[in-house]
Amino acid sequence: MLFVIFVLVLIIGALSSLAVTTTRSSFPQADGELKLPGLRSRVEVIRNQYGVPDIYADNAEDLFLAQGFVHAQDRFWEMDFRRHITAGRLSELFGPSQLETDKTIRTMGWRQVAEQEVQLLSSSTRRYLDAYADGVNAYLRSQSPSELSLEYSVLGLTGLDYRPEPWTAVDTVSWLKAMAWDLSSNKDDEIERALLTPKYGADQVAELFPPYDLDQFQPIISRGAVRAGRFDPQARPASGRPPVADVETPDAQAALGRVARSLQSIPQLVGGGGADAGVGSNSWAVSGSRTTTGAAMLANDPHLATSIPSIFEQMGLHCRNLNAQCPFDVSGFTFSGMPGVIIGHNQQISWGLTTSYVDVQDLYLERVRGDQVRVGNDWQPLTIRTEEIKIKGQDEPYKITIRQSRHGPLMSDVDDQFHRVGAAEKPATAVALNWTALTPSRSMDAVFALDRATDFTGFRAAAKLLSSPSQNLLYADRQGNIGYQLPGAIPIRGRGEGSVPVPGWDRRYDWTGMIKFAELPYSYNPPSGYIVAANQPIVSADYPYPLSAGESYGWRSQQLIDRITAAGKIDPATAETFFADDRVRYADPLLPALLQVKITDRWVAEGQQVLRSWDRRASADSAGAAFFNVLMRDLLHQTFDDQLPADLQPSSGDRWYAVLAELITKPDDPWWDDVRTENVRETRDDMIIRAMTTARKDITAMMAEDSQQWRWGQLHRITLRHQAFGEVGGIDRLFNRGDYPAPGGPAIVNALSFDDRQGFAVTNGPAMRMLINWADVDDSRWINQSGNSGHAFQHNYDDQLPLWAANRMLPFRSEPASIRRAATSTLTLNPTS
Repeated sequence: MLFVIFVLVLIIGALSSLAVTTTRSSFPQADGELKLPGLRSRVEVIRNQYGVPDIYADNAEDLFLAQGFVHAQDRFWEMDFRRHITAGRLSELFGPSQLETDKTIRTMGWRQVAEQEVQLLSSSTRRYLDAYADGVNAYLRSQSPSELSLEYSVLGLTGLDYRPEPWTAVDTVSWLKAMAWDLSSNKDDEIERALLTPKYGADQVAELFPPYDLDQFQPIISRGAVRAGRFDPQARPASGRPPVADVETPDAQAALGRVARSLQSIPQLVGGGGADAGVGSNSWAVSGSRTTTGAAMLANDPHLATSIPSIFEQMGLHCRNLNAQCPFDVSGFTFSGMPGVIIGHNQQISWGLTTSYVDVQDLYLERVRGDQVRVGNDWQPLTIRTEEIKIKGQDEPYKITIRQSRHGPLMSDVDDQFHRVGAAEKPATAVALNWTALTPSRSMDAVFALDRATDFTGFRAAAKLLSSPSQNLLYADRQGNIGYQLPGAIPIRGRGEGSVPVPGWDRRYDWTGMIKFAELPYSYNPPSGYIVAANQPIVSADYPYPLSAGESYGWRSQQLIDRITAAGKIDPATAETFFADDRVRYADPLLPALLQVKITDRWVAEGQQVLRSWDRRASADSAGAAFFNVLMRDLLHQTFDDQLPADLQPSSGDRWYAVLAELITKPDDPWWDDVRTENVRETRDDMIIRAMTTARKDITAMMAEDSQQWRWGQLHRITLRHQAFGEVGGIDRLFNRGDYPAPGGPAIVNALSFDDRQGFAVTNGPAMRMLINWADVDDSRWINQSGNSGHAFQHNYDDQLPLWAANRMLPFRSEPASIRRAATSTLTLNPTS
């Protein structure tokens, strides 16, 4: 629950009246004419029935100024909320309950890095960012806070006297840090390994992080190798990766535990936790050799945290006449608060993004004495700065001292008690975070370069600018070419491979540089005629550097590969069905043992019989999927809850299914034993019987005694929750939407994931779906998770949700004639003189 402070403050009756009388004033003007300061010429904003704006301008600055204005019209609360998180300023809005979050983000210094990044950007990017900010601010000046969005009226009822400050380029660039944070997960695995190894040993803990079977599941790139300092996509690997030296892992349990707690305080903005928590994505591209049309197709559906409004806003940005001064004609999905299109297509190329899970974060254990840190046998001064955090309802700001070693900020300092201990003269162990996103880069330049690229060469040039977050970039173009590029600042480690915290005082563990872009894996028109990038490993184990950590185990990616290769010639209608594929491939290695164990209780055996007849699909009406998911939850808890601490106990998901798939082949493995039973050593079959019995009781209590009435969609449901107020009793009804039965689940192509420690409600899923058909780009399809508007009670707030929940898509029009035919409103923005 994020902001519970409002429960006792707000009166539901008053809010209901407020929702009727106030919200309409915040709805954007979509028709007629407005004067917009800063414009050089007339701009048109054409919207269709789903509120999707297509913006037409004569120059690039006007185009992005208008985009800023439209984003503010539709979603300024979301923009403002995001910048308060990325700046560590939530306490200004919500009071002391958010102090830990602010302290953690201030310690990392997201905004401080963004301020430095803005200075590195190209002159054109700076102009576009400033024009975008001018558009946002023009809208802010025209509205009172209550007219901006319902959320500000809710805050006003708590006594907050607040008016948003002007938007800046730094506010935009800071959002890249939030994206990079939520799409990086290795720090969590490092902490978990370090906390468990002293008790269970490296070998037993390794069973909780199974290796990837590259013989069974194909990587994104099946061929290619680094030759003479460049990646050659046609080469065949000839030699393996050099062996990794043994890693010293000093005991730092207390400090790591404190860091883990502080990192958990950061709210999920786009997702959190990695593939195991359901954060991932599907993307695939096929060349004309595999389509009925002879043209390429590209599909993408990022799996991120579910929310309302959805993470993306659909939009088209069009220069009326394409030229060097106005090179943009691009349509797709945008982030409110950021100019440009993030995922989509222009007139020549299309692209999609999936999380690469490259390991760009390392934790260093530092020996700290006072304000000095050990380096080798010497002591060097820490870098120190002090910041003030304003807190709603308090006159005096909270002061925080932030210390940084040569590796990065001391995250253990977030804990006040540790900071006092660490500041003493006696040496103490601190934990520093080394993360590529904390080094200023030109990633914002990459967005505009991608939007105006016209071929694979330009696409790769744009990718070279993207340092963080690193993503799998998939490509298809009008000429029928397909391709892939891994971008990003990815460290080369002097010692170790980044899987555990390492001693910061030992220079052998320092990063020695970044992998050169020329050496990063890419593919162009592979002989197979397809590329699938669904968070599986990127390349074979022969690549000379460790790349990724926490990837998906390949069930989604291999299912897509099998669908593509089995389909023959693919038409757009068939391609659209791939998004809804609900085959549960991870059940294959588990079911034989689950079905062969002898159940003597006939009532319990009825559940086993349901599994015996199950088609291994997670359709919403499936009884087998319902029982299987309840059984997986109970089997994980029965197996691991006795040995793992509460905050490290498993939840159903990609990694933990892989753990079970490995353990199921080892009937006497120590993890099966329940250490709470004295003088008894349980085996795999004992735990299966116990879990099967518990699952039969649980599903009966949750649904029905009669297995004929079991339905997966009765447990697995979709409700989109507002990021700020979605968990606040009473207020949530104003903002949350939906209660739909859901198919799919974790590690399934239709990846509607859940945290079964809290239940089976969907918490992560496709934030959008997009299919680009280059045979007729106007016959492309897309859907948003909720709707394009951020205004509760406006029609476009949730009008796409029922379609999205039913796996349906909408036409994705980008040609001027079709956009005008579908228009339901046109707003003309005019210069003031």
